[in-house]
Amino acid sequence: MKKKIENLNLDSELLKPMKEKLEHSIDILTKNAILTEKDAEITLKINVKVEKKDREFNDQKEEYLQPVYDFQISEKIKEAKGSYKGVVGFNYAVSIDDENGEIIVQDINEQQSLF
Repeated sequence: MKKKIENLNLDSELLKPMKEKLEHSIDILTKNAILTEKDAEITLKINVKVEKKDREFNDQKEEYLQPVYDFQISEKIKEAKGSYKGVVGFNYAVSIDDENGEIIVQDINEQQSLF
């Protein structure tokens, strides 16, 4: 019996489960975007490693490297959000009132009384 050999790509049997899950996520989030008009995001994270293994074959020990592809697919529907950034505090002074410990804010450009 001949061993099945194929190139490593998303169409190979090895990576087929990951490809199918990714395609399913793309399908679901595209339908959601059409129906809700909300943007979506898919993140695919893949950790790649190999492990030394051995097996018995024709009464001989055969060593090989077993690939391990640990993958995670995250799906997120983006919500519209607004933000504003600013700075306040110019031309003011702050201090703590000695009597009650409260913070006092004072406009330092306030016109001084002549009396």
